[in-house]
Amino acid sequence: MNTVVDLSLSRPHVNTLISNFSTLHRLVAIKNISMEVYTFEKSFLDRLKEAEAVLSWDRAVMPASQVRSEWKSFVELQIEPAGWQAIWKIPRVICEDLKLRYPTIVYGYVEQVIFDELKAVFVVTAVQDNDVHLPESNAVSLIELWPTIKQENEALNVDTTAECIDRLRFFYCHVWMPWDKDYDDDRNWVQMHLQARIQLACDLSKNKLSRPLALHMRTLLMEAKYIQQRLEYLELDLSDAEVEVDDEAVELNDNAAEPARKQPKPGSANGSLNVSTFPVTDLMCLHLRMAIIRSEFEILENPEMRRAYSELQSNSLKRHLLQRSAGRPTELPLTQRTPICHVVTVPGKLQQQMDLLTLAKEQVKPDTQVQLANTLQDVLSICRSDDDILLSPGEHTIKFLEHLNNNGSLKGLVKSEAILAAEPQLPNLPVVCSSDEESTLLVIDGNYTLSHLVLDCRHVRRGILLRSGTLTVRGCRLLGDGNSSTQEGIVCMPNASVELRGCIIENFAVGVSMRPRSSAELGNVQVKSCNTGVELLDKTVSLNLQGSKCSFDNCKIGIMADNLALPGKEDKVLVLRQYSELKRYNDNNWLGNCNFMDCTKNVRVFNKSDQLLAQHSQQHLLDDELEGENKENIDTA
Repeated sequence: MNTVVDLSLSRPHVNTLISNFSTLHRLVAIKNISMEVYTFEKSFLDRLKEAEAVLSWDRAVMPASQVRSEWKSFVELQIEPAGWQAIWKIPRVICEDLKLRYPTIVYGYVEQVIFDELKAVFVVTAVQDNDVHLPESNAVSLIELWPTIKQENEALNVDTTAECIDRLRFFYCHVWMPWDKDYDDDRNWVQMHLQARIQLACDLSKNKLSRPLALHMRTLLMEAKYIQQRLEYLELDLSDAEVEVDDEAVELNDNAAEPARKQPKPGSANGSLNVSTFPVTDLMCLHLRMAIIRSEFEILENPEMRRAYSELQSNSLKRHLLQRSAGRPTELPLTQRTPICHVVTVPGKLQQQMDLLTLAKEQVKPDTQVQLANTLQDVLSICRSDDDILLSPGEHTIKFLEHLNNNGSLKGLVKSEAILAAEPQLPNLPVVCSSDEESTLLVIDGNYTLSHLVLDCRHVRRGILLRSGTLTVRGCRLLGDGNSSTQEGIVCMPNASVELRGCIIENFAVGVSMRPRSSAELGNVQVKSCNTGVELLDKTVSLNLQGSKCSFDNCKIGIMADNLALPGKEDKVLVLRQYSELKRYNDNNWLGNCNFMDCTKNVRVFNKSDQLLAQHSQQHLLDDELEGENKENIDTA
């Protein structure tokens, strides 16, 4: 009988179980297993009726504490209890703790549904990557499973199972909030929140909110859910530490003449049961941040408050523009004026400021209007998308909720040699970083230029998300945290294009991720110390490594190509030594050359014939990953 491992356990338990697990093995994907999964498109009324059917009590108060019980009862009536095949999309937080790529998907079947916990015992039978090591049987959340259309047992009612999981996933991903479990039982949760939350989710999905408000709310939601996952992990870690100390104390006293009593752990202050004070500090910070998110979200959950928020934001912008134009009655409105150049400086001595203005003078055309500013955040809040922004050396912290586009630019007032130095002096360079752990540092949805900057991505999950248009990056350095297995430097979405010239990308899980039908040109680019330097997720990706000056240094995988047809090759994965060998399989789209230095694997190719998911379903899961993170809102700009 196989032992079931619950991967929602704390990191020490998961790592111990995986390292000692007797049935752990390298699973081999089944030939020609490409699967389609069930997907659903539903309207606001559909979603509302489905939720009300589960959570309606005739003229009775439905408290938050009862919501989960009602879903358990519903699931037990709708879902097949065992035997159905599914794709498991492993959550980001588990991928991070197990050092897996994100998203990572595996194929298997449900051995048993644990209705009381809304989980299932999932048996893994095939993996996409042989480097993925998982226990054979895992207790996973039902909302992480995507039932496949093709089933070995056609007698099972998998249509209803998939539809039920879709309802459950929508509710717990978009309607139920991490703080809802703390509501008092005398409050009717359904009456207070159900319709408003579903309306908000549908409005976000259909782009019915203003772009800044929509991105702000998505950011709050993503951060809240991620904080909740981290809180659960930290609380389990602390609980495990307490048990460990108790066991040690009992063991010590079993060998002592004195009656047993708890002993302080050596090296801990005041006999604290915590291994260190850092988990407690982290818990406090996370709880405080969650309280702030909750208070803000509960205001914006109300449609009237959302309208007021948008009006306040618009009025604030108008007041700022009026203040700027005071004494200048001829100034044109923002939408009618010509682009201007904003010069952002941090406090410094007079001579330093004069030297910076001299550098700015070299980059600004004589007839261009110039505006001096104190912070980059202020400029981004009021500038036009086609304005130019010049940054002085120093740290420029932003929490930007709009997109960059329309041929604008963001440039540092420093020579590129200082940016690309072997040991850069960050305090002396223009550094752009996030004010807190946002999902993405910069979102680009049109033609834009970044030059002579350090993009500090160590506190975000993704550096640049390129939605559309062409992004030109010259003389920039992108810094990752070097620890995460899910952090991405640049993500290039379908039909978008990125041009990198004289740049360094280092310490990411994935340096540059190219989605289907995207394109990239790299010239004199160094990709250093990444798990994967560049990933090509489809043969439709265009990649031009101009000249031979591009290099991949100290990466686990230099270039990874996915979903590639390998005629005459039976291998699931192909490892190549040179980029020129890869080009032979797609010589129309992949051009140029590069060097590999100290990479574990220079080029790794996944055979198309061994894909777990059919392309349509794989794209759906990739889109689902970005659904809540800075989704484009072009229609409501």
